[in-house]
Formats: sequence, C-alpha cells, structure tokens
Amino acid sequence: MTVHRIHTEDQVELAVTRLDGAAAGAPVVVLVHGLFCHRSFWLSKKGGGLGPYLAERGYDVWIPELRGHGRSPKDRRFRGWTAEDQLQFDVPAVQRLVGATTGRNAHWVGHSWGGQAIMGSLGGGWLDRGSIASLVTLGANVTAGDDWMKKRLPAAAAKLVLAVTGKVPAPLLGLGPEVASRGYVMDFFRWKGRNGAWLTRDGRDYWQGVRAIDRPLLAFAAPDDKNDPAWGCEKLFDAVGSDDKRFVLLSKQNGFATEYKHVEMIISKEAQAEVWPMIDAWMKAHPTGQ
Repeated sequence: MTVHRIHTEDQVELAVTRLDGAAAGAPVVVLVHGLFCHRSFWLSKKGGGLGPYLAERGYDVWIPELRGHGRSPKDRRFRGWTAEDQLQFDVPAVQRLVGATTGRNAHWVGHSWGGQAIMGSLGGGWLDRGSIASLVTLGANVTAGDDWMKKRLPAAAAKLVLAVTGKVPAPLLGLGPEVASRGYVMDFFRWKGRNGAWLTRDGRDYWQGVRAIDRPLLAFAAPDDKNDPAWGCEKLFDAVGSDDKRFVLLSKQNGFATEYKHVEMIISKEAQAEVWPMIDAWMKAHPTGQ
C-alpha cells in the first residue's frame, strides 16, 4: 500500500491509503470510515476487509482517514475541529487527490458517519457530484437516534464534560479506537439536539442539497442497528433526488442470513458473503455513474 499525505484548504494534514496493484484504468473506489474509526475498518491488520476484497476484484481502492483519525495527525487545533470541517474540507480534498491521480470518476462508499459525511458534503455543495460514479451508504442517518441530545440534563452534562476534556474518550468507553473532538460532537448537538436542524454553519439547508443529488445510490440499513436506526437511514435515502437508487434492509425477512447490526453489516462473515458482493455488483453496474 501507499500512504499519500495531503493538506486541506484549511491546512490540516490527511493520510490517504491507496492499495497497490490495480491495473491502469481500473474502476476507482473511495472507502470512508465512521466515527471513532480509522482505516482498519476497511483494511484489517491481517490484510482482510472490504478494501482488499475489492482490490482483488480489480478496483483501485483509496482509504482516507479524516482529520485527527488514524494516520492523519492531531494538532493543537484538534478540540475545535468539527464534523462540518470534515464535510467542507476533508472529503473534497480526498476527491481532488483521487481525481488528479487517477483521472477517473470514483465510487464512494461510507459506513455510518462516513456515509453521512459523503451525503453531507454533497448536500453542502462541497463534493463535486459530477466526478462521482456511484454512491454506497451503510447505516447512514442524520435524523434518528441520540435522543439523549434533546434532553436538558444529559445534554448539559455531556457539554460540561466536553468543555473540560475537549474530546470523547471513545477507546476508554469501548466505542472505537479513536477519540472525537469537542467541536465534532457540538455539531451533532446543533443538528440533532433540542431545536436542532441539519444546517450548515452559514445557515444553508443540507436537505435541499441532498435533494439535488443525481448520482446512483445503493443504501443499506440494519434492522437491529442501535446507532443509526433503519427508519433514519431510509429518510436520508428518500430525500436523495436520484432516479437510480435502491434501499436494502438487511433482515431475515428480506432473505438475508441474519438480522444485521451497525458494525456487522460490514464486519462479519455474513456481510462478506452477502453484502460485499452486492456492493461489487452495484459498482460494476455503474461504471460511469450512468
């Protein structure tokens, strides 16, 4: 693999891993991780994961790590970095790198916050949808869950802890390998808290931008997902304006081997047998986004 080092427009360093060995002109795919994660979600230390699976099937695979995650270093600005910074600066910087290096449109795949980051960057007008072949989201939602953010006492307590520590210590809480900054979580209070709305910092409606998305979209949701409930994922899917889109609920009732959960929809033996081939087939069916 090769790790590219780039800087965003606000001068934050990002690490982007490219899996070596793709043939010239291979279809390009970008895999975006979720909250508290890094590249190991797609590329395990033992060399497994969706990234190598797609590489073995002829894709040119790129795995960015968003600011402050994995090999993308934290600096003195970390506690103030926001979720919207990732939408406005990180995701577009990755798109520019991949486009300039390959000269090709890319498929974009995101799990959880990674899927929401892709959709939000499109909704905010920062990601160039004309350079996207297709979209795949798994457990991507901005509406459902995190109801505690709307309750005064839990919200006040969380904000106090964030003010003191500047971060969410996810590894200590068993939430994942990466911490999240105070600024990141405060954006979610702005979007999902009491009287919250999914608006940019300058007051533009993300939903309006999402309705303008015309790229092919395959969206997965899990019936047993406690982080991003299926109805919230479906609401985001329904808002997308594309005429070429498909929503898949990964349930036994729909013929799948298990009632999938949030992480297991990507990291499980069942997902390897059922979900990964569907992603491969979708991208092969949309080589240019048409």
